[in-house]
Amino acid sequence: MYESQLLKIKIRPGKTDQVIEFLRTLQERKSQCLDAMAREGMVVENMFLERRDKADYLYYYVKAKDLKHANEINMQATDSLTLEIRRFVAETWDHIVSPEPLLDWDLIREDVIGLHGLSKVEDSLKPMRARRKAKSTSANVTLPHAIAG
Repeated sequence: MYESQLLKIKIRPGKTDQVIEFLRTLQERKSQCLDAMAREGMVVENMFLERRDKADYLYYYVKAKDLKHANEINMQATDSLTLEIRRFVAETWDHIVSPEPLLDWDLIREDVIGLHGLSKVEDSLKPMRARRKAKSTSANVTLPHAIAG
């Protein structure tokens, strides 16, 4: 079973263009970012931008086998990419909210990820079965991923 988290992040005033540009640079370094995700045990990481009249927001969605462990690994990391992301977060992110998850399903095949690593998931053509996951506590909700600072 995997854990998911969504963060709603208010972007500091005047920093939206900087956020967009930085995330574009991460797209250009996708291989490096995927290596960091694998190191942390992350299987999904998405960011979305919402532009509003009074403020802009990022929505940051992650999924991992163990979010607390992913956070611990990230906090111990000292590689240049992680340090750069931490500086970016400190400069551009303002208020962070983690909404309560109500439904969390996935078709992620644990045997493929566990045995072969993230890069081999696409190679698997075996049928996947749906699984339901209920969140029994809100403990995982309050702990944001380390990228949140």
